[in-house]
Amino acid sequence: MILLTDELMKEHCKRILRRIAWRLQYTSKKRSSIETTMIEPGFGEDTMETVASQLYVQQLLSELPEKARFIIKSTVIDGMTEEEVARKLNITRQGVNKCKIKYLRLLAQKITRSV
Repeated sequence: MILLTDELMKEHCKRILRRIAWRLQYTSKKRSSIETTMIEPGFGEDTMETVASQLYVQQLLSELPEKARFIIKSTVIDGMTEEEVARKLNITRQGVNKCKIKYLRLLAQKITRSV
C-alpha cells in the first residue's frame, strides 16, 4: 500500500515537472520570437538592403545608453543568456530582462516611426 502511494506521488510530481518544463520552454520560444521580430522586421534578401538594414540597426543601437546597448547586443545579437549578461554586469537576471524589454520596445517604436 505504501509503495503504491509512493509511486502515485512520484507520477504526480513527474507530471507537474513536465508541465512546468513545457511552460518554460513555450514562454522562452514565444519571447524569443517576439524579440526577433522587434529587431529584424522586413529584412530583405538583397545584399545592399541587408547592409543598409545592418547599418540602420547599428545606428539605432548607438543611440541607446551603453548598458542597454551591451544588453541588447549580448542577448539578442550574440545569443548570450540573460543570466550570463547579468553576471558580467553584476546585476540580477530580472534587471537584464527588464532593461532588454524596455529598450527593444523603444527600438521597435523608432523603427515603426521611421517607416
